[in-house]
Amino acid sequence: MSNPVAASTVRPFCIGNKCLWGLLFGLALLVGACGNDDNTHSAAATATATQLATGEVASEITGEITGTPGLATPTSAGKPTSTPTTEPAVTPVATPTAQQLAEPTAQPTTASPTPDTQTTQPDGDNSAARASGLDVGAIGAATQDWMMSAGAPGLVLSIARGAAEPHTFSWGVSDLKTQEPLSVTDYVRIGSVTKPVTTVAIMSLVEEGAVSLDTPVTEYLGDSWYDTYENGAKITLRHLMGHTAGFVEYAFDPGFFVLGASRLDVQITPEEIVRFFTAYGPVTEFESEYNYSTAGHVVAGMVIEAVTGNPADEEIRSRIFQPLGLENIYLPPNEQPPQQVVNSYNGGLLYGAFSALTNVPDEAQAEYLGNRYIATNSYPQQFLQSAGWTGGGIEAQIGDVSKLFRGLFAGDLISEESLAEMTTTGVNPTYGLGVDVENTDGILAYSHGGAIPGFRTRAIYIPEWDITVAATTNVLPTDPELLELLRNLIDIVAQNWGLAS
Repeated sequence: MSNPVAASTVRPFCIGNKCLWGLLFGLALLVGACGNDDNTHSAAATATATQLATGEVASEITGEITGTPGLATPTSAGKPTSTPTTEPAVTPVATPTAQQLAEPTAQPTTASPTPDTQTTQPDGDNSAARASGLDVGAIGAATQDWMMSAGAPGLVLSIARGAAEPHTFSWGVSDLKTQEPLSVTDYVRIGSVTKPVTTVAIMSLVEEGAVSLDTPVTEYLGDSWYDTYENGAKITLRHLMGHTAGFVEYAFDPGFFVLGASRLDVQITPEEIVRFFTAYGPVTEFESEYNYSTAGHVVAGMVIEAVTGNPADEEIRSRIFQPLGLENIYLPPNEQPPQQVVNSYNGGLLYGAFSALTNVPDEAQAEYLGNRYIATNSYPQQFLQSAGWTGGGIEAQIGDVSKLFRGLFAGDLISEESLAEMTTTGVNPTYGLGVDVENTDGILAYSHGGAIPGFRTRAIYIPEWDITVAATTNVLPTDPELLELLRNLIDIVAQNWGLAS
């Protein structure tokens, strides 16, 4: 790759407005790579410019804030590039009617529809979902309320019970100017929902004897991979995937995003990313403190390549995507979906950062439900598409996201012993190896969130009920957060399917 990270680009010294806007741009692309829980980025999105410039919210931004979906009590039967001098004009767009948002474009469970069948007509293809016992009206109403509150142009949702084909729904639009409906066949970026996928790939290699969770990574990558990083020689896969290596979250670092602003049309390699974050000393105590960082799963991806001799995307496809029968899911940048991800939007401080540090085309500007947005797809995608990789780079259709997430825990990809290892919590009592693990009123839930410019995703699997819910909205940030909607939807689904009293 060209434009390697030079020493002068690492942790650049900056003052005044340049430093402030560097921090703001860090938020804009942050997310970029892939933070997990919705609340984590909510803290960043609501911070003031002064707080950002002085670092007062650093602990909020980098902290992992997790939450368990609100679960009802089950019944006995329920076990199943340059700064513009003037601001571009903003064109207001029409506010959707309640009916347009409340009635999803739902899809049958038997086949994926072609794009020309995606309409916003009431009821759409809801017969299969209704026949399954799902209250489509209640699901639509809950989604409508959330979208209106969050200012979300569009949202896709997948609900599944067991291994059955998921029920998929779409609401709203992918383009605020053309009013093109958002479709379940559109590709979205799922951010850090990629992390448990990489973890399962590693666990399968553990079963083969190719790697060990507690062997120093130097065994696979050599002594030079960590440069002069303190404790680098001791770091293991367990540290990497459990977020106890002490790494900075490069996804929030202003220097990384100043770098990104200079090369949005150039991919960044995993080696460049590693050189960037290892230039820092540890930001938390090695092994004894938890600090969520996408860096760990990027290094895990490098280990996959080193021990197999194959690109990480090929190994993840052969070990996970293919066994689960997933056809509409990809790990860029080596592999690409048949069409670019759907258009998405950045608001709040992200809007300010993009406006200040890049040339924003007038057509990329929009005002919607009182929010000012900039379309992500108006920018080159190469840097954005490569910055997350095995820590947050997957692009998929929403139906495959729910199949994927269930398959990680109930798809026989790894043994029960490996699954137990992965889902045993560590320093963080609600996080295992690449997955949130929580128990509310005796109901276990596995989940992970993801964020990347313009997209917010959450996926949840509840083993006792064998249900999976996954959703992606095409806006960032969101307030309220997406997790709040999924909590409400899980309650509705549990009631519909007789899983709750």
